[in-house]
Amino acid sequence: MALIWRRLLVQMAPLFFAALGTLQMVALRSGLEGLAWPVGPAHKRVGQVLAGSLVALALVGGLLLVSYEPLAPEMLAVVLLAGTGLALGVSIAGAAVRLRWGRRKRRVRLLPGERVEQGPLRAIFRSRPMAKSAPGVCVLPDPTSPSDDLAGLTGALADAGFVVLALDWRSLRKVDRLALQGAVSIGLSWLAQREETDPERIGLVGVGLGGDLALRSAAGDPDVAAVLAIEPVFGRRRPGPALEGLRGLSWFGARRRVRRWRRSKLVKELDGLGAIPLVGLRHVAVVVSERAGPSSTNGPEILRVAGGWGLMACGNAETVERACGWLLEHLK
Repeated sequence: MALIWRRLLVQMAPLFFAALGTLQMVALRSGLEGLAWPVGPAHKRVGQVLAGSLVALALVGGLLLVSYEPLAPEMLAVVLLAGTGLALGVSIAGAAVRLRWGRRKRRVRLLPGERVEQGPLRAIFRSRPMAKSAPGVCVLPDPTSPSDDLAGLTGALADAGFVVLALDWRSLRKVDRLALQGAVSIGLSWLAQREETDPERIGLVGVGLGGDLALRSAAGDPDVAAVLAIEPVFGRRRPGPALEGLRGLSWFGARRRVRRWRRSKLVKELDGLGAIPLVGLRHVAVVVSERAGPSSTNGPEILRVAGGWGLMACGNAETVERACGWLLEHLK
């Protein structure tokens, strides 16, 4: 029995490495971070060389094994399925470890901002204004993933001269539309009363479902001058732009995110897509990946960036730069 298993494992090895190399080629070509291992799409050329080498070595080894000790057709099918399944599992697990390690290395360390507590509102205030009266921005994380690290975005906004208030949903006892919009309203009012803030130049920036919340909040508050939605969800049945952002997550992270969106009533209640016409003539923009299909948002400016936000810990550098540039242009 041991000899049979050993023989199967030896025969499965070339198929495993061939499947692993093929999966890496597909992942790198499609920009799927959740399958790319040991390197991601950012190092596509290196990854393709490694994947091609794996496939070539596997083919040579497979030909040698077949000529030396061929397998019966029924056993070949079993070995093929086992090798492919094992390669898929290794790719998913390896990509998850790589992404977690990468997030730790890229974590942005900022000087702690001022903690704000006012009623149900909990937030972090950061200000490095370059003028006496600077534009203000409220940053809204995804309510279904309140632990997302948006330090890269808030830090870049503060460095660009904005007065930044980053809201924190983790203190809310009940996370529903009314509670969220109430907290946003309190945050906007608090920010407008700061002496370093120009109350006529206040904007909202939301990430993921926070983008839908930003659009819905702006629709009910005429004092919001500009709204930027980064990879908004836009509907439970059709998670539009945000679906592209899942490419930057591991398979486990993407699955958790989609499950939260499907279970949350907020996606339907906020209805970011339906809120856009209610914002009126104010400045509105939506950040999506360049891979996202044609948008039917009818009105807002569409900012397409390579890779999209990715819903990663610190986000995409190009997205952060475009977001700061757009806000500076429309809140100047």
